Formats: sequence, structure tokens, C-alpha cells
Amino acid sequence: MTARPPEEHDLLHWRISPRAFFRRCMALAVLTMLFCLPLLIWLDPITWLLASVLIAVFYMWVFDEFQIWYSNRKTVWRLTDRAIHINTPDTAEPLVLPLTDIRSIGKLSLWSITLGLPDGQRVTLPLVPQLRETKARLAQAIEATR
Repeated sequence: MTARPPEEHDLLHWRISPRAFFRRCMALAVLTMLFCLPLLIWLDPITWLLASVLIAVFYMWVFDEFQIWYSNRKTVWRLTDRAIHINTPDTAEPLVLPLTDIRSIGKLSLWSITLGLPDGQRVTLPLVPQLRETKARLAQAIEATR
């Protein structure tokens, strides 16, 4: 008779953050406005503002910002003391990423968490709410498994 593995304990669960998506969109719009600032010499402010917003929307369309939101809007991420469970509505079973397989947590993103795996692959958890707290909880859980 084999012993049953210990049960997993939920530490945290989240869905994609509308606030993070909005902040990302606003940051891209502001950066685009700053990039287009030299055009203000030749354009009136209303045209400059409209052009900046249109360029930002075009950028978000080209780089699939809206698709990231749309494809992950119903996904639920669940952090336990042993794994991250990624439950998408179109799959029967959630994808399970054991915490022991995570080698690093990315530091550069302002909206998402990038996890490094032993084989060099990266997994991105997009538009995470309360990013700092979630990263800290994730780091604690990973450290506890080592």
C-alpha cells in the first residue's frame, strides 16, 4: 500500500487584472505621447493628442495587447504550496507547474510575472493584480519547496 501524498494548501489565487491592463495601456499612451512630443512643433495640441492615442492603439493592436487580455480574461491562476495551477476555461484539467521546476522569477516586468524553467523556457503570468505581493508570495512558496 502506498502512502497518499499530502494535500496541497492554497496560498493565493487570481485572475487577470483589469487595473493592470488599464495601467499598461495608459503607460503606453503616455510613452507614445512623449515620443511624439517633437511633432507638437508642427501640429496643434489636439491633432498631436489624437495622433498619439492612435499610434498607441495601433501599437497595442500590432503587439497583441488586446489579445493577451481577451485570451486570458477567464483564466484562473492558483498558487499552492507545491505548484501553480493554470486553469483555462477551454481545458478539462488545469496545467500544473510544480514550484520545484521554477528556477527564477523575472524582475523587469511592471505588469506580469515571468518564470524561468530549468530548460531555459519562460512562462509568463500576464497582468497580475498586486504584482509585488504576488511575486513575494510566489518567491516564499518556491523557497519553501527547496
